[in-house]
Amino acid sequence: MKKQNEKQPKRVMPTFATEAEEAEWWYKNRNIHGKQMLAAVISGEAQVLTKEKLRERIASSKKTAAPVVALRIPEADLALARK
Repeated sequence: MKKQNEKQPKRVMPTFATEAEEAEWWYKNRNIHGKQMLAAVISGEAQVLTKEKLRERIASSKKTAAPVVALRIPEADLALARK
C-alpha cells in the first residue's frame, strides 16, 4: 500500500522535431520507462484493460451527448479535408 505523502516521479515526454529524434529518445530511455511501467503495474497504478472494462468505458461515453457544433468551411477546404 502506498503512503499518502509518497510522490511518484513525474513522467516527462519531450517534444521532438523528427521521428528519428523521438526513436532515439525512446531507445536511450527504454530501461527507465520499462522500470517505471513495471513499478506502476506492481503498485496497481497501471492495469490491464480487459474487454469488459473497455466495453464499460465505451458504454459510459455513449451516455453523454456530444455538443453540436456548426462551422462554415469553404468548399475547397472541405474537399481537401475529405481527401
